[in-house]
Amino acid sequence: MAKRLSSLLGVCALCVLTPVMAQQFPFWERLLHDYGGKTDETPVPSMKMGNHMQMSLKGDAQPGDQQRAEAIVATAKKVVAHYADVNTALADGYKPFHPSGKMGEEVHYTSRHYAQLEKQHIDYDHPGSILYKRTPQGMQAVGVMYSAPQDSTPQQLNAIVPLSIATWHRHVDFCGAPRSAPFTEKWGPQAQFGPQGSIHTEQACSAAQGLWIPVVFGWMTHVYPNADDPSKVWAGMHMEMDADAGSDTPRS
Repeated sequence: MAKRLSSLLGVCALCVLTPVMAQQFPFWERLLHDYGGKTDETPVPSMKMGNHMQMSLKGDAQPGDQQRAEAIVATAKKVVAHYADVNTALADGYKPFHPSGKMGEEVHYTSRHYAQLEKQHIDYDHPGSILYKRTPQGMQAVGVMYSAPQDSTPQQLNAIVPLSIATWHRHVDFCGAPRSAPFTEKWGPQAQFGPQGSIHTEQACSAAQGLWIPVVFGWMTHVYPNADDPSKVWAGMHMEMDADAGSDTPRS
């Protein structure tokens, strides 16, 4: 009886807390909090770039790495050609993720179906996301993105693309803004919250009454098969997280 009462009290506590959290934070932030990683610690050798980006470090070259990478790039080139018309991607279930509408921005067109499958097995012919750049002539397919679970090991990432060539990244240390926060604190150069916000520690987030999200999504890696500069085919450390939407530099 006591055990049953304790369980009922636990359920009631959730009934009380959930509406309170719903009032304090947007649904998408609560979703990231519930399903995101609980810590940005990882067995993958990595470094922080800025306040909210975690990048894998280059691994030692192994026999066959170059050949594997070339095969992946060749497949990515075929994918980009197939989805040159953004309407083809839309017809196949790819949808734009948070486009700003600004010229020059890079937009991830993501397939929920293929992104889910990537958690179990990578299909290079059907990447989870197609990368498009907004140009005066319309959306231009420029690359693909493969993803892996947030708790992946170096061996798991290396099995998808060689760590000696590709660089993986994760979005980390995100402080969700309470609904009551002014718009300027959520977006823009003075933002405290969000993916470009100045808050990047749990202590500071708690003090600001935000919602701490240590890892927003899983690991990701970009491939730009038609890049003029061979060093930018695997974007890696060339990515500049604070670049504005008008930059030619790939953004995440």
